[in-house]
Parts: sequence; structure tokens; C-alpha cells
Amino acid sequence: MEEDGALDTTYDPPPDASNQQQLDIVRAALAATLNPRIPNEIRQQALHHLEKLKHQPDAPHYGYTLASDVEQNDDALRYYGLQLLEFAVRYRWLEYAPAQTDQLRAWVLSLAGNLRDSDALFLRNKIGQLWVEVAKRCWGEEWMDMDELLLELWEKPMGESGVVNKVLVLYVLEMLSEDIVNNEDAVAGLRLEILGAALNEIMIPHGLYEEHARTRPATRQQQEVRCGDQGWLARVCGFFAECMKFVRMGGVPEEVQSMTTCAVKALNALRPTMAWVSLKAAVEANCVDCLFLPFHTEDAALQTAATETLYVLLCRQYNAHWHEAWSHLQLQALRPDHITMIRQTFERTASSTGDDEAAYTLQKMMAESLSLLADAVSQHPLLIEGGKLDLPMLFDLLLYVLQSKSLVVSIPVLHSWSKMMAVQDHTIIDMVLQALGTLIQTCSERLLRYELLPSESEDEVVRFLGEDFDTTPERHAFLGNYRRYCTGIIQAIARSRPMEAMQHVLEQMRSLLHNGPYTSDRGFETETYSRNSMPVLQFDAQFNVVSSALKGFSLWCLDVAVLGQDEPLYAKAQADRASAEQSLQEWSYSVISVQVDDPEVAAQVLQTLVLILRTVKSQPEFVLHVLQHLLTMRLDDDPAHTAFSDAVKGFEGLRVIELQKLALVFANELLEVYDELEPRIVELVQAHIDDQRLVWGYRSFLFMIIHRAKGLDRETRMARLQQMLKPVYEAWQGPDLTRSAVSLQIFCESLALGDLGDFYKAYRFDQIQDWSAHQLDEAGQARQQMVKDRGDLIPLRMTKNMLAATTEKLKPSSEEYDTASALWSDIIPVILPTLLQMLRHAQAFHNLNNWSHLPDELQAVIRRTLQDRFWQSGISNESKEDFYARISGSKTSYEGFASTVRGTMRNIREQGYQIIYLMTKFDEQFYSTESLAVPLAEALFADAEALSANHLHPIINLATGLVSRCPPHYRERFLPPLLIQLFTKLDAKISQEWEAIGAAHDRNATEADELGDEMRVESVLRQLTFSMVSFVPFLLEYDRQQQQPTPPLRNGAAATNDSSHHHPTLSEIVLSDPSVLEPLMLFCTHALRMRDTRCCTIICKAFRTIIPLFQQTPPPTSPSSASNNDNTAQVREFISTAVLQSCITSLHDPYFADMQKDLASLIAHVILLYSPSTDTPQEVLCSLPDMAVARVEKAFARIAKAGGSERGMRAVVLELLEGVRGVGIYEAGRIGVAGAGTGAGAGGGEAGKRGVRREYMEIEAGPARGGEGEEVELEGVAGLFGEV
Repeated sequence: MEEDGALDTTYDPPPDASNQQQLDIVRAALAATLNPRIPNEIRQQALHHLEKLKHQPDAPHYGYTLASDVEQNDDALRYYGLQLLEFAVRYRWLEYAPAQTDQLRAWVLSLAGNLRDSDALFLRNKIGQLWVEVAKRCWGEEWMDMDELLLELWEKPMGESGVVNKVLVLYVLEMLSEDIVNNEDAVAGLRLEILGAALNEIMIPHGLYEEHARTRPATRQQQEVRCGDQGWLARVCGFFAECMKFVRMGGVPEEVQSMTTCAVKALNALRPTMAWVSLKAAVEANCVDCLFLPFHTEDAALQTAATETLYVLLCRQYNAHWHEAWSHLQLQALRPDHITMIRQTFERTASSTGDDEAAYTLQKMMAESLSLLADAVSQHPLLIEGGKLDLPMLFDLLLYVLQSKSLVVSIPVLHSWSKMMAVQDHTIIDMVLQALGTLIQTCSERLLRYELLPSESEDEVVRFLGEDFDTTPERHAFLGNYRRYCTGIIQAIARSRPMEAMQHVLEQMRSLLHNGPYTSDRGFETETYSRNSMPVLQFDAQFNVVSSALKGFSLWCLDVAVLGQDEPLYAKAQADRASAEQSLQEWSYSVISVQVDDPEVAAQVLQTLVLILRTVKSQPEFVLHVLQHLLTMRLDDDPAHTAFSDAVKGFEGLRVIELQKLALVFANELLEVYDELEPRIVELVQAHIDDQRLVWGYRSFLFMIIHRAKGLDRETRMARLQQMLKPVYEAWQGPDLTRSAVSLQIFCESLALGDLGDFYKAYRFDQIQDWSAHQLDEAGQARQQMVKDRGDLIPLRMTKNMLAATTEKLKPSSEEYDTASALWSDIIPVILPTLLQMLRHAQAFHNLNNWSHLPDELQAVIRRTLQDRFWQSGISNESKEDFYARISGSKTSYEGFASTVRGTMRNIREQGYQIIYLMTKFDEQFYSTESLAVPLAEALFADAEALSANHLHPIINLATGLVSRCPPHYRERFLPPLLIQLFTKLDAKISQEWEAIGAAHDRNATEADELGDEMRVESVLRQLTFSMVSFVPFLLEYDRQQQQPTPPLRNGAAATNDSSHHHPTLSEIVLSDPSVLEPLMLFCTHALRMRDTRCCTIICKAFRTIIPLFQQTPPPTSPSSASNNDNTAQVREFISTAVLQSCITSLHDPYFADMQKDLASLIAHVILLYSPSTDTPQEVLCSLPDMAVARVEKAFARIAKAGGSERGMRAVVLELLEGVRGVGIYEAGRIGVAGAGTGAGAGGGEAGKRGVRREYMEIEAGPARGGEGEEVELEGVAGLFGEV
């Protein structure tokens, strides 16, 4: 190896005197930057000088001189010298002549060859990085002897320089695998074919290399890069085995520690290699046995590193082409002695929370690997053949890990068990059957809502959760997924063994009912009632068990229903089903007789009974018996105890829902007793006359029976239904209602809010800080009640309930559909004008411009009134139940009044949205309404920017429904006004909110409450952005995803126009109408800069769909072709400027580091498809700082030559914009192997204090609402393009 540092004259080094003077200046400047006593102005000057030096021609010479002079320079100076060399290699390599690049390589090799064991680790790593950076640029072409040099370093006796050379080589091998194969490295991507082949050739063992050498291309025969017979995979495995032998034998502690370090470094080098190397190579190198060697020790850190490496290897997907090698590796890992080692290690490392961090980390990693092995066995039962596996031992270990008190440890195995339930192999089925008892018991126990238990609980599961997750939101998300797997397993067990499973889970529920403290006789007290008490949570868990089991039983019923009468199992299946249904009915009768005083438990008992009723082939008498129980069950309210009273109200609401479910399924049976049923419902209506929700829920129940039952003739049915709907007809035709919607002021007056400013002034709202602590007087409470009552007088709830009852599970072309259409066809045109005006005013109420007549202090009160208190799944630090309790406790306070005001407006808006959505189920009656689109768009979007982000989700949901339900022949007329307003208003709102979030982050608020509010607001904004971003691909792909692009109308009628006429698809409407396309494109462009990686990824994919559609100007074929051509050219220019600029700007932003692949691909496609038609992409790129035209032209040519290779084109873009990118994808921090590190959620952020796989941390729940029905739970590079 060349070790002298002789300068090549092409670098034109300065004279010795000048050289020494410059070095002295560097030393002084670096010292100034590190000295805290130096004035900031001088420090900045020193930093500027050091940065400027990197660009000087002789910078590499200075770098080598500083880095190599061990005697005179300290570590800081040497590191700066390495930075100078790194800058030359990374940013100026292409500017150098061959002699200069040879000299750079010689200097790097010299530094590597002269490393000492005493050198600091960061210096050794930087030299290793330099080696890899040079290799990525010339190895395999100009530099052919790299492997020989690595082997020379490797074989140097450890007695001379310790282990430093081996550690360096291992680091180089690790980084080569990472950058060439695993990571999206731009430089490596440009030479991927050469580097990939070279890396493979030096890695694979001798036998595989011999086979490879015979088949490789002729061009590679002349370019030998490999040195030695062994190959690095086998060589490193052998070295690792030697290290482990030394560690096991023991000896001088310092030497043992040194060899342990070497073993870990060897594993670090093997880990990225396992992700890509041929499985045959892993077999030949005996990798699996090698990785189990640490289990002969008790070193948890070594075992964890080995398990992580094994995990990467086991993650390799099965393919028939490498069946033999894949099976060999799996069988090696599954050998009984290896399973025994894992079991023993699990038992040895079992600990309580906080006892041993390293042991706990090892347990989680072993569980992940064990899950992969279980999946391999269940998905590839051929592994079982041959008798090499001890399946009882393996499945016993799976059960053991499943029962770990740490749910993070058990969840990978739980997931595997859930997948095993669907396996059809008889051997696996036998093993699963033996485990059913433990499975159902464990899963039942784990359905407890641990997040509702107090953090100080002694329950070991709760303590582990506290250790594993920093925040309540993380814990909520994780537990939701854990319970999902548990319910899936219970469902599968009940499907495979319905008799035993149902008997077991129902008996447990009955035992709880008979023995639990759910009645006053057994200790139930309304005074101390809590929905989060342990008895209530235990019953809730058992209810979820029973619900899952009943779903499984339903699936089993469907399975046996397809059996033919001549099949052997038919008779037994029918007998079993009859027996099971009889048992379910008997259980139901026994439960009906049990008294329950707990509202939560009573509600779940009702749900269980109705679920059973809908599951079995129920006889009429059984249906009526359950119905009678639903109608007669009583819970006495106790308003003095708020928690209990709220639970009773919840029970009453659920009772109505369950009755409606029965009406849909058993309308015929209920019609038989309708004359007896109606008086009882009337009584219930009178008992709850103050609660319109219940009143119209009960009336809807009766309506559904008459509408769906078969035993009535059409005239009788229509007459009775029209009589039931008469209050709706009359309410919307009343002149008072129409007048109340004439203007915003009159609308407010109709709701007792006309003098809201005077009321606030009289009660000094502007002078009180804590509204929750101040109670309204009697007059104030009376005013609050008046607002509620006036809101209830608007016929929204009755209309929504009756529409929902009419359309629920309504089949198009059915008699019920025709009846529904006839009922609503005349009233829909009457409802819509007034309804749209109300929606317009309920939105305008939030526009502060409409309150500008008030004094500033009262405008501030209005602004505060409109601010929601919300609970957000995944963000809020309190449970949903605690949130409800807090809201409920402040109903009569000043905050409660504000809550009533905004809740009234929200109810009007959201009930109105629901009414409109339900109307869309009547295609012709709704969409044929003349001149509806424009006023509808105005009502939905005119003041949408004034609403807070959490109130915009319903609008987007409604817009989605309006678009998807619109018949094709109405699309061109109906949809453009809606889409224009939607994208224009929501783009402005969302962009404004992201700017506000950015400003809040810049302020760096330190108050915990402020930070909590910011987190909740940001979470809601992310969800809103995701909803809106997802709407774009919905529009572009909707028709393609439909099996019938132009489905028949839901009422079965023929279209009113010629059916042979081609109706434009949604994407055609969006992309061909400039008035729609422009706001859509603007929103998508802005979304590229919104700091949410999930949303940005979706938009990148959407642009990838859009860009090819405007690649070429269509030929002139019609008089309108000129305007189409202009539109195509304008879109192409917009994408080539604004979209391209946004991509480059985001590429510069470190926040988007993980998105650089997507952004670079998008940039590459703009260049590839548009540069032949326009020079704009080149002009935009040339406008960047220090971007030479020749460099851009060369990059464009390379993209054109890449032949559509995604990685090749991305690599060109990333290399071209290397100086613009804020941070490389993998420069911000090393990325751990899958499953070994923490996963980032949508928009970034870690998934928890400890590593938990991302799939177990996905948050599925959306915003929730509570309280009075209104509270929602819920300079960088700006100048790059010459803009300020």
C-alpha cells in the first residue's frame, strides 16, 4: 500500500513557508471556533475562513497534511483536515484530472494504512467514510485493486496495531453494503451496475464465486476485482467465530472486551449484507449457525446484535427460485437446539420493568425473530416435512412469549398467531388446536383497556406500557392494534370450534353478570360510579370477547351453509348449528332475567342480545322476547351524580340504535305486533320528549317497520309513511322557518343569539380569564337553555333521522326504494333552498368579519367562543372518558355557554351535511334539481376558511359522497362549481394553517399547555391535509377503480339522455376543464411543501399520474383543439416551473430527508418527459446558485439515457442537486434495520421511547366529539428562485 504523502504536481502545492503559514492560520481559526471566550464576531470570521478554505485549489493538500500529522495536530485539527479531503471528494471529484483523483485516493489509502489503535473512533470512522466515498466514484473502473488493499489491511497482525485495521475494514464493508445496495445513495446509484457487481464478487464465498465466474458477462471476465479465495462473507463469519471463541474462553478482561468489540463490528458489517447477498452464499458461509454463537454466552449486547442480523436474514422473502437455500436457512434457525437456546435466553432475561435495559431490548428482538420463524412455518408447511423440526417445542415457546407481561414483547408473536389461525395445513392445525385454551384465555385478558387504568397501577402490564411509551397517544395507538389482533384470534377460534368457544365465552360473561358488582345488591353505587372502574372495564373486555366470538360463529354458519345435503359433514353441521343456536337462545333467556343497574354493563348486555338475535335463525317468539326486554328495561336516572346520569343517557341512546337494528332485520315479525308496539313507543317518546334525539330515534324505529315489512299493500304503506313524515313536510313548508334563513342577523335572532355581544358585555365575558371556573346565574342558564331549545326547533334532526331510516341498507331497484323515492321526491326541492341558506349562515357565523361592528374586546370574546375544546385520538394526554367528564362538569359555566353557542352552529352544519348526503341516495331527485350546484358550493365553501381545521372534515366527506354518487350524465353540469370552490377554499385554509404552525414552531413556545395545544392543532391539521390530499387520487382514479364506469341509476331507471353517448370520466372533467384543473394543481403544488411526509408522498404519486398526460400537445382535430393545446402547454409550463421549484425546495429541507427518493423521481420525470418540449426545466435548474449550464445539460442527457430506470434517474437528480439538498437521506442519522429501530409516524417523529414496529403504531381513529354535541375531540431557500 502506498504510504507516502508525496504531492502530485497537478495540485500545485504552495511553497513550504506559505504552506506552514496557512496551516498556522487554520490552527488559530479552529481554536477560535472552539474557544467559548472568543467574541462571537471573531468566531464568525474564523468559521468563514475555514469554510472558504474548502473551495481553494490546494485545500486537499492542507487536508492531508493536517490529518496525517499525528505529532503536531490534535484530534480537532485532524478531523478538520479530513473534512477538507471529504469536501474535495464529494463535491469536486468530477472537476479533477485523473492524476488529481489518483492523488486523493493515495492520500486516503495512506491515512487508512497508518491508523493507530489510539486514534479516536470518530477519526477512524471518517477515514472509513472517505474510503467508501472514493470507492463509490472509481472502484471497478479506475480502481481495481481495492479488495487487495482491504485484504492487506485485514491480514496485518493484530500484535502490531491492535484491532484497528480489522475494525476499519469491517466498517468499510458495512458502508459499501449500505450505500451501494440498501440506501438511496446518489453517487452509488450512478454506477450501480458496476459497483453492485463488484461488491457481490468480493462478498460471496468461494463455491458460489466459482459458479458466478463461469456465468458472468464477458466484460466482467477482464475486470477482476476480487482478491483471495474466501470472500468477505465467509471471512467475516470466520473472524466472528474466532472472536466468540475467545470471548467464551475468557482471559484478560481488556482483551476480551477488545474481541467483543470486534464481534459487534463484524455483526454490524454482516447485518446490511444479509439484506441482499445471495441466500446460497449465506448457506455456504454457515451464517445462521454463526449468528447463534453469542447464545452460548450471557452477553446481552452481543446476543441483541446477532439477533438483529439474524432478523434481517430471516426477513428475506421466499421465492421458488431459491427455495432450497431459503428452506435450508429457515431449518437451520428452527433446529431444536437453537429453539432451546432462544427459550433459555428468554427465561434468563425475564425481568421486571426497569431492571435490565439490555436484556429487555434482547427480548423484544428475539420476539421479532421468533415471529418470522413462526410465519415461515405456517406459510410454508413443507418445512415440517422430514421431521427435522420439534413443533411442540416451537409452539410452546410461541405461547410462552405470547404470555409475556410486556405487550411490546408479545405483539409480534400475537400477530403470528393471528395469521396462523387461517393456515389449512393439518399439522399446523393440530398444533393450533392444542393451544386454543391458552390463546383464548390470554387474548381475553389482553382485551382489557389498559390505557384507562391509572398510571400508578400495580398491574405489571401497565408498568411495562409506561416504560415502553412516553405519551398516552402512543400507548393508545399500540393498544388499539394489540386488541385488533386479539379479537381476530378469538373470532378465528370461534369459527373453527364454535360450540366450545361460544360456550366458554358466554359462560364467562354470565358469571360476571351474576357475581360482579353491577347491581345495588352487590355493591353498585351511583355516587361513586365511574366508567373506568375495574369491574366495568372487565365486563367491557368480556363483551368484546363475546362480540368477536359471535362474529366467528357467523362465519362458521356461512361456511357450513354451502355444504350440499349429500356431503358427509352436512348432517353433523346442521345438528351442531341447531344445537348452538338453541344454546344461544337459552343463554339469552337466562341473561334477560338478570337485574343490572350499571348503565355501561346494561348497554353491552343489550348489544349482546341483539347481536345474538341477528346471528341465529331466530323464531318470532325469541325476537319478541328480546324486543320486550329492550322496551321494558329501565334505569332510573340520578341527575345529582353527573357521571352516572351521563351513562344512563348513553344507555338510552344505545337502546334506540339497537331497536332500529331489529327493525331492519325483523320488520315482518315486528309488524305482527305493531298495534301493541306503537303505544309503548309513544310512551317512550313522551318520557323523553325533551330529548329530540331519542324522540325521532323511536319514531324512526316505527317508520322502518312500516317501510320494510312485506305484509302491507302499497296504498296502505304510502298513507301510513306519509302520515309519519307529515311533521317533516309541515316544518320545512312553514313560513317562519323560511324567514329565519333570510339573513345572518335574522338567523342569529331566531336562535336567541341576535344580541350575543350585549349578553357577553353584560356578563363581563371579556374581563374573565377562566370561563370554566365561573358559573352562569339563573338568567344566564335560562338564556343558554333558550339557545338549545331554539336549535332543536329547526327540523334538522327529524329530517336526518327519517331520511336515514328511509335509506339505511336500501337496495336500488327494490320496491322499498321506489316507495322511498315517491315519499321524498316532492319535499327535497322544498328543503334544499332553506337548508342551504342555513348552512351558509352557520358557516358565516364563524367569519370574524361579520363581528367587526363589535368593540375589539368583544371580538376577542367571539374569537374565543369559536375555539373548540377537543380530544384527539393519538394526541390528547387524557382519555376520551376523562375528556367527556371534564366537559360535562362545566355545562353551566361561562365555558359551557360558549360551548352551547358553537355547538348549536356545528350541529346545524353537520346535520345539514348529513341530510344532503342522504339525499344523494335518490339520484334523479337530487342531481336533477335545476341550479343546485352553485348555491350548494356557496353554502359549503363560501366561509370555509373561517372554520377551524377540525370542522372541515365533514365537508370533505360530503364532497366525496357528492362526487362519487353523481350520475355520469350530470357530472359536467354539477361537479365543476363544487370542485373549484373545494380546492380554492381548502387550499387557502390549509396553507394558512401550515404557515401558522410554522410560525408557532419558530416561537419555540415552552409552556406545556401551549405545546399541548400546538400538538393537538397540528395533529388535526395533518388529518385534514391527509383527507384533502387523498381526494386528489380519488378524483383521478375513481372511474378506473369502478367495475362499471357508468353504472345504472340506483332507482333502475334509464338515463334521460342517449345511453350510447360517452359521458366524461371524473379524471377527464378534472384534467380538461382549466377552471377545475388550476385550483387542483395549485393545491397539489402547495402540498409538496406541507411538512407531512405521508401527504407529500401521495401528492408525488398524483403528479406522477398527471405529468405524462401533458407530455405532448395533441394534434389539431377540432375547432376546440387550439384551446386544448394552449391548456396543455400552460399546464406543462406550470409543472416545469412551480411544481419543479417546490420539489427542489422540499429537497433542500431536512424535514423531507426521508422523501428525497420520491421528490427526486418526480423531478426526474419532469425533466425526462418535458425537456424535449420546453426549456423551462433547464432554466429553473440553471437558476440555482452555483449551477453551471454544462452540468445541467450533462444531467439531462444522462436522464434521457437512463432508459426509464427509476434509481438511475433519481441518482442523477440527487447528484446534480447535491449542493442544494439540505441533508442526505442517510446523513441525518443511521437508519436501523427493519424492526430494530423506532418507526416514524406520518409526518415524522419516533414511535415511542423504545423500538416498536411502525405497523403496531399506526393510528386509525379520527377526531371524536363530545360535550353538548359540539366539542371536537379531537428562511431557508426562499431566494433560490429569485423570490423573497
